[in-house]
Amino acid sequence: MNQNQSEPAAGTAPPQAEALETLSGAIERGRHLALIAAEGAGLAPLYAAAAVRDLAAGEPGGRAFVLTATVDRARRCATGIRAAAQAAGHDVVVVPGAAGGAVARAAILVGPPAVLLEGVRKGDIPAAALCTLVLDDVRALEPARAAVEAVVQASGDGARRIATTHARDAAFDELLERWLPRARRWPNELFAEPGTGEPEAGGAAGTSIAVASRATREGRLARLAELLHDLTRAGAAAALSVETAPDAIADVSAALSLAGLRVAGSEAAGTAETDDGETETGGDAGETDGGDAVRVGAWGEIDPAAHAVAFELPPAPEPLARAAAAERCYAVVDSLHERQLELTAFRAGLRVAPLAEPADPALMDDVAAFRAHVADALEQQDLASGALLLAPLIREHGAARVAAALAGLLRAADRPGGGEREAAPADAPPGDAATAPPDRSARRATRPTWTKVFVGVGKRDGAGPGDLVGAITGETSVAGGQIGRIDIRQNFTLVDIDSLAADAVVRGLDGSRIKGRQVVARLDREAR
Repeated sequence: MNQNQSEPAAGTAPPQAEALETLSGAIERGRHLALIAAEGAGLAPLYAAAAVRDLAAGEPGGRAFVLTATVDRARRCATGIRAAAQAAGHDVVVVPGAAGGAVARAAILVGPPAVLLEGVRKGDIPAAALCTLVLDDVRALEPARAAVEAVVQASGDGARRIATTHARDAAFDELLERWLPRARRWPNELFAEPGTGEPEAGGAAGTSIAVASRATREGRLARLAELLHDLTRAGAAAALSVETAPDAIADVSAALSLAGLRVAGSEAAGTAETDDGETETGGDAGETDGGDAVRVGAWGEIDPAAHAVAFELPPAPEPLARAAAAERCYAVVDSLHERQLELTAFRAGLRVAPLAEPADPALMDDVAAFRAHVADALEQQDLASGALLLAPLIREHGAARVAAALAGLLRAADRPGGGEREAAPADAPPGDAATAPPDRSARRATRPTWTKVFVGVGKRDGAGPGDLVGAITGETSVAGGQIGRIDIRQNFTLVDIDSLAADAVVRGLDGSRIKGRQVVARLDREAR
């Protein structure tokens, strides 16, 4: 289990966070920190340790800010911080949502940057007292870049700064150069790679880990049992092993036994004391070479089998590196921890691939037709503009996940009743095309005419297609399909916009900020 998770399973304790253990010396020395890590790496305890240390070392009335991309992430982060903070006598609150008095009293404030910035500007939160400033997942904070920059500037030079990202890119490197030039960087092997936003998949001999994720522990235990049943049916029964946190062995073993699997404990973890005080080997331990027994043990305590499964997120790369020696390697993790698993696997020289999910027979009747529909689109559609539009999402989530999400949206839209517009009133005259809503298929078939919009930001500012698309969709109600070709020049950019939406885009972008620069937007002179 992970330190950031708000609902640990009863009877289990999380392992020591690798990030906190490795950086404890830097925390005690008050150094700035830069981390390539995601939820699951033990970031919340690290934030808590730094804030508690800085509040104790600073002046009375000190404050710590943790800037998060969403309120939901703020709540999870505050949950992970609270125990250590309260033990040191400090309150933690999430804003927005906390009463004004609670915000005024709390030493540690967690929330989106715009909300905290408003409190600073109103004088409700004294920025001069700030001793710790955390930028939690800089990549996710990018849409609020202007507010983040303002908070960093308001914090002054006396505050310790901690910045994390789930995927290193040029914007993160720029932030480090400007605000954390001498920060302690972790992990070193990820900072040694080019800052392209995604580590190259591959690693050692192309070895991959098939990953399934679920949002609840019960769901993960059920998926683990399904996977092991599938492997048993495939004839791999003589070599199945599961590695998990030491305190979760009994929990996992019991769940697999209830699912009808025969469980054999490892030699290192399968001993237990009986009511008579005798020591016995639990769960058919010692019978690991026969039948369909599944060996369950702590990370690193059982030899890799032909099919090895990591249950929950390992605290460090070493367990994954060992498991990769197996013929097939799998992982079942919390949905929130998928990104950190990818980073951990990369550090172990591995790559991650999604584990195929069981098909629902009720949904298979039109699968062939849907695939044919997609195949036709691959032949007939303009894929270049679509790839450009989706580039930021693909960099962040991977092509497979983005394609799966789009497929779900398309199928939902095509199903009867799936978001269809209201029919014309019953008393409307038949054939009255002026009042009837436009036909969905007709709207899909209609291609927009384009108008070029000039935007005063370009390559010199580090702007990319994702920055332009994000700014347009964030500042206006324009949909992604109304954005066409994006031509980024040295000092400016020309964007093709659906002519019906061009004026709205100009109004929304003009005076906004892209890559920290206030931009001018207007219709391109050549288009008028």
